[in-house]
Amino acid sequence: MKNLLFIFSLCSFVSFGQQKVFQRDVFDANHKTEKVGIALYPNLALLNSKTKTGVSLSDVDTRKLSYDFLKFCRDRNIKFTDFKGPKFIPCDVLFDKSGKIDYLVYGFKKGTIRYTTFKFDSLTTEETAIFTKVAEEFCKNYSIKQKSHDGNFSLNLSINFGKEARKLRKNTISSIEMAENCDKPDTVKSLMLNKLYLEAFPEIVFKFKNLEKLDLSDNYIEQIPNQIWELKKLKQLSLSGNYIDYSNFKFKKNNHLKDLNLQFTGMTQMPKSTKKNRNLEILFVGNNKIELRKNDFRRMSNLKALNLYNIRTTYLPKSIGKLKNLTELDLYYNELQNLPKEICQLENLQTLAVSNNNLWDLPKEISQMTNLQTLYAHHNRLNNLPALPNLKLLDIGYNAFKVFPEQVYELTDLEEFDITNNQVNEVPEKLLALKKLQKVYFRGNEFMKINEKSKDVSRLVADLEQRNILVR
Repeated sequence: MKNLLFIFSLCSFVSFGQQKVFQRDVFDANHKTEKVGIALYPNLALLNSKTKTGVSLSDVDTRKLSYDFLKFCRDRNIKFTDFKGPKFIPCDVLFDKSGKIDYLVYGFKKGTIRYTTFKFDSLTTEETAIFTKVAEEFCKNYSIKQKSHDGNFSLNLSINFGKEARKLRKNTISSIEMAENCDKPDTVKSLMLNKLYLEAFPEIVFKFKNLEKLDLSDNYIEQIPNQIWELKKLKQLSLSGNYIDYSNFKFKKNNHLKDLNLQFTGMTQMPKSTKKNRNLEILFVGNNKIELRKNDFRRMSNLKALNLYNIRTTYLPKSIGKLKNLTELDLYYNELQNLPKEICQLENLQTLAVSNNNLWDLPKEISQMTNLQTLYAHHNRLNNLPALPNLKLLDIGYNAFKVFPEQVYELTDLEEFDITNNQVNEVPEKLLALKKLQKVYFRGNEFMKINEKSKDVSRLVADLEQRNILVR
């Protein structure tokens, strides 16, 4: 292995312009890292965070890059699961501004805590050569499109080698072999076939006619057969982590599917055929880059939970107001500057999560949402509040409040309140009037920094803690 690394190092002096894949120490030795190395390729998540309040996740890009790389390898009959393991290696993939890969730098840097525990040298010489050869080919053929910036950028990913021992659960079929050996298929209601590195939809699934739950998440399945709709008792389906060919994947009219997870599946638009799931109650489509259309949420009135987490949308259609039975709505990590007033027509909504957006205000009609109990609105640009329904949890941390919002004092059922890292000057002494309060978070405000108000703050904290209220 040392000889092999010496060869890599020697080659880097000769053909550094052509070579793209480097072990981290070799790369650092040939670059002045702070000036011309990895520092020139800021992480995409950090780049995106400069354009909005909070931190924009690059999970979608990282997950897709990892999926594409491993599929590229498997298409060439190279399966890292066959390597000795389990072990993992971190990689920095460095892109130029056009989205083409300049370098892939792998391994832990010397001096890091994990370097002594997880070394790339734990791969054999042959395995190292296989990895670097296919990685070189991938880097020279792969590119991604990014519109959020004009400079270089990087993505981080971990590559797993070998297979982790799968924990078998009693009365749960969690492998293809177990499914094939099952002699009482009509009694089986659940199949957990996730993370099995499957490259095609497992036909063995159709052996189980009374199946109610099917988990195929985190495989390499792209084609979903129409035969799946013949499973008339299927209630819960997870295809998360498979990049699906949506041009061929169509929902047939059914009354049985209730829970559908399509996160990390490469979706760019909500499939119109989704509405054929007449009794669908839970829909997770987060962590895709989705362009929402005005009628996407029509005829989905049975939905109770909708996850639109990190879909990068700037727009929420008015049809969201048609989801009359919705109790939970997750809009975390998007780019919304406002919410349509139609969202306040969700009369059964109990939890609304709009954190990590670009919201300047909340619709005044929110007071009409009488069943709303939990509102997460941290990491936005709020500096005022409308009249609110009688919440139990309110999180408005990391916003731009300079004056304490008086509306909070009207929330007589409030149990948990967070206003951390704002710019509030006055000490919120009236919080003592909220008899049901259990947790308060207000660190990082101006009144905590003003010496003249330190006694008032200490008295407020002491009075709250005397009532067994957690204060931070």
